[in-house]
Amino acid sequence: MFFVIFFCFAWLFAAIFYIQPKVISKAENMIIFLIMLVISIHWNWIIYEELILVSISKSTGDYLSFLIFRSVIVPLAAIIYINIILKNTTRLKTILVTFGGAFCLFVFILLALAGEIIEMKHWNLIFDYLYFVLYFCAVLVIHYVYVATIQKEGNMT
Repeated sequence: MFFVIFFCFAWLFAAIFYIQPKVISKAENMIIFLIMLVISIHWNWIIYEELILVSISKSTGDYLSFLIFRSVIVPLAAIIYINIILKNTTRLKTILVTFGGAFCLFVFILLALAGEIIEMKHWNLIFDYLYFVLYFCAVLVIHYVYVATIQKEGNMT
């Protein structure tokens, strides 16, 4: 059941990204998506698999739901976020979108807990919310570094 829910939300996020007006280029979207995918996979691998602070269900459908969240929904949320933020926003709107986006992803963690996809062992839910806030801040930093690097290389030639 939860596999279907997570799968539908993955399609919803993909549709939102497709429909959304893009502020940055396709290359920048792809680079940010891939970097944020690597960060998401590594974070979850360390917390869930290595340190075993959170256990994942052994059921195939539930585990696939977790993988869809980690590998599709979270990175797509990052590129949707950066396209929203770079579209003439104020600092207040940036802060609100950051905390709102983190809360949106946090709701997926609550959904996973309700569906017994994950089980907290030695972990606090506050850490997940803080991770998502820092994750969105990392998107901004990565985009800034990428743009600064490209502009620096462009000025040299």
